[in-house]
Amino acid sequence: MTRLLDSLVSQDCPGVEVLVNEDVRSRDSVRRVALAFQERGLDVRVLRDNPSRAAGRRRAAAQASGAVVLHLDSDMTASPGLLAECRHLIDSQEFDALVIPEVSVGEGFWGRCKVLEKRCYTGDQKVEALRCLRRELYDRIGGHDEALVWAEDRDLDLRVRATGARVGTTTGVLVHDEGRTTLRGTMRKKARYARTARSYAAKHPRDFAAQASPARLVGLAVRGWRISRDPLLVGGMLLLKSCEFAAVATALLVSGRAPRR
Repeated sequence: MTRLLDSLVSQDCPGVEVLVNEDVRSRDSVRRVALAFQERGLDVRVLRDNPSRAAGRRRAAAQASGAVVLHLDSDMTASPGLLAECRHLIDSQEFDALVIPEVSVGEGFWGRCKVLEKRCYTGDQKVEALRCLRRELYDRIGGHDEALVWAEDRDLDLRVRATGARVGTTTGVLVHDEGRTTLRGTMRKKARYARTARSYAAKHPRDFAAQASPARLVGLAVRGWRISRDPLLVGGMLLLKSCEFAAVATALLVSGRAPRR
């Protein structure tokens, strides 16, 4: 979180309000870190009402006072000028919501595979989800669905677009630190997300079918090869993604909650 707040305090965008919604299970010294950034001039408050990612975002937004909301993760950093660009694009009435491209970094072989996968999604509207939008629009559609863990950001994106909102893309980016990715770790994470996959599938059956289709691996392989030309890295990316598919399928079968398509 320190790097995220450091990137925000460096933004040339006065009047920004930062709400950090701490995980209720967290033992990190979040308040101490936030206090240090308050002393550096950042308007930052710490909440402790975050039982899940979607719930944390929605409940923090309810406490915010601004006309525009931007949802970030603690392992991200904002590129210089990003907040000012978001404000300009929305205040100018040109857009109602914004997609902010992500640039991933990671450690180790599997981290590099995950970085390649994320690069394959650049500019893909079926994968990239909006993060910044008008507060009025966010409230009108009910904010994030607190019942979702699986693709809660994609759910918000689809509901915003269904209103006919004007969605743009920033030139500024978010740098996402994937850390040291492991096969076991990523499979556990996907299995945990699968617990709400049935709810997501019921809301967005066509999108879920597209996400869950093994055919995605073919397109991923083609894009990955165009970007990397490294057979080991592309092969590792496909293995990593296949393991994620297997983890989700296994979790759904074990729980007896496999959504019908």
